[in-house]
Amino acid sequence: MARISKHELMSAFDNFGVATLESPPTDEALLIYNHADAIPDKLLQSSPAVNEYEFITRIDNVTEAIQNCGSLNVQFTHTPVGFRPQCHVWIPAHNLPAFHVDRWMRFSDATTNSNKFNHNAPLQHVGSITTPNGVDRFDLPAFKTLISAHWKALLQFFENSDVVLEDIRKILKSNGIKPPTAKHIKNDTLAHEAITVMTVNYGQSDLLVNFFCAAKARGLDLHRVLVFVTDEETKQLVEGFSKDLGVMVYYDERNFAALPKGGEHVKYGDGTFTSMMFAKILCVLYVNLSGYDTLYQDVDIVYYRNPLDFFNDYGSGSQNFDMIFQHDGSSQPRYAPYSCNSGFFYTRSNKKVQYLLTSLLYHGDLIRKTRSHQQVLNQLLLEHSSLFGLKVKVLDRHDYPHFPGGYHFNFDHSTMHQIISGELKPYIFHMFFTDGKETKVKFLKQFGEWYVHEECTEKLVDSANNLPVSHCCSEKPLISCYYKDKPSTIPCNDSPAHDENGEPFWKQ
Repeated sequence: MARISKHELMSAFDNFGVATLESPPTDEALLIYNHADAIPDKLLQSSPAVNEYEFITRIDNVTEAIQNCGSLNVQFTHTPVGFRPQCHVWIPAHNLPAFHVDRWMRFSDATTNSNKFNHNAPLQHVGSITTPNGVDRFDLPAFKTLISAHWKALLQFFENSDVVLEDIRKILKSNGIKPPTAKHIKNDTLAHEAITVMTVNYGQSDLLVNFFCAAKARGLDLHRVLVFVTDEETKQLVEGFSKDLGVMVYYDERNFAALPKGGEHVKYGDGTFTSMMFAKILCVLYVNLSGYDTLYQDVDIVYYRNPLDFFNDYGSGSQNFDMIFQHDGSSQPRYAPYSCNSGFFYTRSNKKVQYLLTSLLYHGDLIRKTRSHQQVLNQLLLEHSSLFGLKVKVLDRHDYPHFPGGYHFNFDHSTMHQIISGELKPYIFHMFFTDGKETKVKFLKQFGEWYVHEECTEKLVDSANNLPVSHCCSEKPLISCYYKDKPSTIPCNDSPAHDENGEPFWKQ
């Protein structure tokens, strides 16, 4: 065995695709060599250390540490708060190796209806994201309530998929978009021309309009944006803007007509939010199957620059990535190890990605049960990365500050000051990590990223059809103060705090 700097190892492999794992810079990784031939030359030539905390030799050079490794099996592990010390077992399996981790924990006997940790209890086999108090975060859906309903939705999809794909092909062609062609970028990655896709219901449509207006104010081209709407009202709305902005719209009435229109008070994980995840899966799958690379984004986003310019040529020194995600920032075990944000991600059009997206579609009942598209997607990414070699990259918020979002807004005010001052020029800003549309709108207004006149938000359909876009969209941001402790383009120190004991964003 050998110890090596975790930071150096992660850096040598572009973090193995995951975001930088938050930990002290002194953290080390443990290398286990399963055969004498795998042991590095330097370790064979040195005498083992015998100090109390250094009984395993440390190797400072990553290249030397893995120089004789014909393959490298990587596992991310830690001891979360509330867990007891862990042991890891590596069992020689000869010709039957497995690349999954089975988890065992000590809980009280199941007959007592107690899931509390009990050191005297025998180890029991549990799910991989079981909490210290015995809660399995992947509680499975029941057949009658969720699985059967999802089967009906899948049947509707299967019966109409060819028609929908042909509809999309016609829409793209009518907007002057040529059939997809491939090109080689860094590391022989095969890239296709990309389409940006979004999905929205009427309840969230004012956030979509703000995306349009912000892009218009900055003179950005939206003719490669395709919006999948889930109701007729929003279809009319987007059509009103498409005349001036070139944005495309598609209403898949066969699959989306039964989805809720939403409203002001929709929040992460509620029934309306969860129902919309079906549309979120389909819109990416449709366009990717059509042969285009796909940038999916939620509607609570504004552009500073067109992010397609970044993704079209993105590669890295060590890998060709199939899927590239914004960093979410959540450290919950159910999002491990990627902590990827499912509201802004790029997919290459290839069979590995298409199979991942198809698998996600088949897991729609589990998404409804967990009330999280992101949780299920993270676990499928882990499975497909291990089983099929799907290459996943998360744009770590430290290494890629040009893709900031709600995490920075709420917790990283230094980055927010850099954006406001112009020192940092992002591609986008994504108001995730914020509960509810009403709060998101207030935050965007205060941050100076709201461009929609009030008369257009009061009755959006009539405004889009009867008023030119110039009457809906402001050329300059419409700024309002709400909270002194949240980022703002102007000092809002006379406003109340949003968080308990929140300190002013602008120091006196």
